[in-house]
Amino acid sequence: MKLKIVYFGSSLAGKSTNIKHLYSILKEKNMVKGDLITVETEENRTLFVEMFISSINLFGIDLEIKLLTTPGQFRLHPLRKAIMKGVDGLVFVVDSSAERERINFLVMRETAAVLKEMGEDLLNFPVVVQYNKRDLPDAMDIDTMEMMYNPWGTDYVEAVAIEGKGVLETFIKIVRNVLISKNAKDRVV
Repeated sequence: MKLKIVYFGSSLAGKSTNIKHLYSILKEKNMVKGDLITVETEENRTLFVEMFISSINLFGIDLEIKLLTTPGQFRLHPLRKAIMKGVDGLVFVVDSSAERERINFLVMRETAAVLKEMGEDLLNFPVVVQYNKRDLPDAMDIDTMEMMYNPWGTDYVEAVAIEGKGVLETFIKIVRNVLISKNAKDRVV
């Protein structure tokens, strides 16, 4: 089964860091096909990161998984929209810093709008919320962030992606949620 999972969030939230750490973890186990692809702007800002996992068996199912990040800059909305086409599941990487509260919310709202254009509803779509940068001194408390950024009440993971904490757990949870969703859709069809 082939899956496409997209990590979205604000600029500098840790989307690329997640994929890079996950790549290192899976590369050690020979589960990654090819190299990690990173495309950056002239200002050294990440446009997107792409990783292809070939032949991984999770939950007893043989999978091929394509992981992508969306750019965080709002001016790159068309690229975000193109990357999300055909997505099976999303990881919402939230910067836990109190000063990033508004931008996190705006990214969530924009992503919901893109999904709606694709005929999907964020409230019924496979999502895992990752509260990244939990080590920051101004990190908001989890209960507040859950009310603000997790209206669908889905799984969440506390993370410090720069240290690799929560990265693999996030990945496993989103794959599980996507597989559950696909199984439910197959039963309805």
